Amino acid sequence: MSDEFCPHCGHLLLKETRCRTHPDAPAAGVCIICAEPFCRSCSERVGKLFLCNDHCRYEIYQGMARVYGSSDAVQVDYAKSCLVEAGFHPFVYSRKASPMSLGGPDYMLFNASGEYDGHIVNEFKLMVPCQEVPAAEDTLRHLEILE
Repeated sequence: MSDEFCPHCGHLLLKETRCRTHPDAPAAGVCIICAEPFCRSCSERVGKLFLCNDHCRYEIYQGMARVYGSSDAVQVDYAKSCLVEAGFHPFVYSRKASPMSLGGPDYMLFNASGEYDGHIVNEFKLMVPCQEVPAAEDTLRHLEILE
């Protein structure tokens, strides 16, 4: 299916693709996380990204999606090392807010479109490429890192 859509934005390259949930409906795009085609009622465009209803609330920035987060750097490093060992390509995004600059412009929380929503980051975010999210989450659940 990778030749049928853009993996970066979910734009369909083939016109005859049908919705995974509603086979009678034409697909409006392909979710960049689960790589499944969905119609307009089963999906949402977040910025320029096409996401299914199950994935439209993920924090996404520059092709990476948050799969785990904690204020404990050791926990996040452990989760990262488990994902690396399993063949994934994780990245830890971290910016701890300091008492001297709470709320400054350098501290931000990404939403699905990568826009600042006014929250201060006090979390280490474990991110993986969007296409790795389902398998990475399964791995973290198997290790009981995610519930």
